[in-house]
Amino acid sequence: MTFTPFDPLEFKNTKVNDAALGALKREIDNILSSYVGWYDPFCELIQNALDAVEARVIAESAAGTEANYTPAVRIRIDLDHNSLTVTDNGIGLDKDKFEQFLAPNFSFKSGKTRGHKGVGATYVAYGFNYMRISTKTPGFAASGRIIGARNWLRSNASGGNPKVEPDDSKQLDEAFDAYDRGVSVTVRFDETSHPKRLDWIKTNTAERWHRILSIKTGLGSVSRDTSISVCIVVISKGEETRSETVGTSYLWLHGSTTKSVSIKELAAASKALFEKYGTGRRLPDRYRNLDFIHETWTAEEIGHLLGSQLDEEELEVLAKHTPTISVEYGYTTKLWQSFNDSLHLRGGGYRVLHTGIQLAANNMPQGEPILVPLKRYTGRQNQVHFLVHFDNYTPDLGRKGFHRELSDFAKSVSQKLLETQIAKFHGSMKANSGASPDLAREIAISDWKNEMLDHEAKQPLQLANKHFFLPIERVSITSVPTREQDVIALFHQLVAGGVVRGLNVMSTNERFIYDGLFRISFDLNPELFIHDPEENPLGVSSEVVTALQGKVTPPRVLEYKFSLDGLVEDFDSQSKNIKDIDLCIAWETGDLYVERYGITSLLIPENSDQRQYHGITHVLYDIETGAKHCDLIILSELIEHLNDPSVSAEKQRQKYE
Repeated sequence: MTFTPFDPLEFKNTKVNDAALGALKREIDNILSSYVGWYDPFCELIQNALDAVEARVIAESAAGTEANYTPAVRIRIDLDHNSLTVTDNGIGLDKDKFEQFLAPNFSFKSGKTRGHKGVGATYVAYGFNYMRISTKTPGFAASGRIIGARNWLRSNASGGNPKVEPDDSKQLDEAFDAYDRGVSVTVRFDETSHPKRLDWIKTNTAERWHRILSIKTGLGSVSRDTSISVCIVVISKGEETRSETVGTSYLWLHGSTTKSVSIKELAAASKALFEKYGTGRRLPDRYRNLDFIHETWTAEEIGHLLGSQLDEEELEVLAKHTPTISVEYGYTTKLWQSFNDSLHLRGGGYRVLHTGIQLAANNMPQGEPILVPLKRYTGRQNQVHFLVHFDNYTPDLGRKGFHRELSDFAKSVSQKLLETQIAKFHGSMKANSGASPDLAREIAISDWKNEMLDHEAKQPLQLANKHFFLPIERVSITSVPTREQDVIALFHQLVAGGVVRGLNVMSTNERFIYDGLFRISFDLNPELFIHDPEENPLGVSSEVVTALQGKVTPPRVLEYKFSLDGLVEDFDSQSKNIKDIDLCIAWETGDLYVERYGITSLLIPENSDQRQYHGITHVLYDIETGAKHCDLIILSELIEHLNDPSVSAEKQRQKYE
């Protein structure tokens, strides 16, 4: 069926004079400027298709013919020709709707659909220089295209509004020919559109694109739909790949791991174990060494768990928007990194799935994730992914901006759930070593050490003079350190002054992630190393000195921090690996270590025989396994101990035992 070319804007204005046209252009331009996301074209076309098939399900059910209908959505991504086609066998557009729906701020949808503000179709029509739309309904079928609309919008010329003209050419998605009703829309991208190139993200297979769209669009439905047939076709370099599934649902990583348990199941197992055996009984293996813990809470459950902790505004949001909150908490941030790597995305740190809080409305994720606002254990921000869905709400236009009270609610409740419900089961997770690929990492560190050994051999630094470094009974630094560089300066003075003995600090460079290298040396007079409570309180046992006399170790990795908190955060963020570090020099311990790590104080007299080399004040170990991680020199506590050993020892017992 053909039709007379029409101007979509005529529906808004029966008389389009220059002033009215200028106002319309500004109105459309404002709509387009609100669409800033790379995946916005996918979001709009897919949500329209999903709304259409769901509307038809309702219609078929009312007619008693639902058994004869299988809702279907097809997505064709042509990377070679830079085009996107979304096809559905939904309710279709009749003649009136076909001619009217592209007009700005005009919508046939209700508040229960994924989009009903009347801007999405306008964005698709005028945000690109090519759009084709085909429709079938009982008694009406048409296919038309609108060309150059984006360029027209950007020009200052009057008149010549782009029109939807009949297009009898072959359908890009031939499946549409077999549908009895539905809609198929194609847009092409160019240098004026956003995005410009669909191959920009580098992913080129249908299976990978399916994962991406299940995170970024309505295919990632918050409430799983098990009826919709979804087919994704990707054309890249002349080759076609296809991904076909039944159902839409948000992509959760815990669904593809071998060991994940819901928080409610963990809580029930812990309760049953306590009631049967009392305290001290370990959970069965199926509840230990987990990759993920996960859960979904309804608004009623959130009110029960956190009601007393919510303020008046948060309680109002809870009642008005009945949020559902889902979460997955992984033992390491590398779980998300590995998933993103599996998509073969473009370089430069580009990621599709992020930790944090993903807001959602209209049964689909919308906008970019926001950070969980933790004040302690901030590394866990990178180990958790929340999906917070609000009912009775639609975000602002294309920007998917949620009102402040909703985003504040999501941040506040996510923080509380993490600290009260998730943290209690942290001990059931796999130990997080922070490991990057071990072999490559070890080779890189070995190469770095060899490079520094070569530098040391070629350019040694020697200073031997009997007039230097005599005891002056004080350091030249006159105030407490305030930053890492002060810690470095103070530590080197302590080494030069003989307070810490036998640590030889090597030169290093700025190209590697760690601060430096050192050797442990027992090549001085043995008496200088032996522990004495008054004269040498940082010494080691005579047995250690005897066994290691004359020995010098290979290079070891050294880290400087103002606070040990910084090192814990490095471990949590995966920027540094706990396996690599042998010694950390810090001014203070901070408190981030408390939940995951333990510290043994060697400043307690009865522990001094555990010191393996001169100057070490503490040892950091795994709180679950007891395995040693690295040695510590905590300078504030070292100085306090040297000034008053008895008072220091008591403080050490209170803090660490």
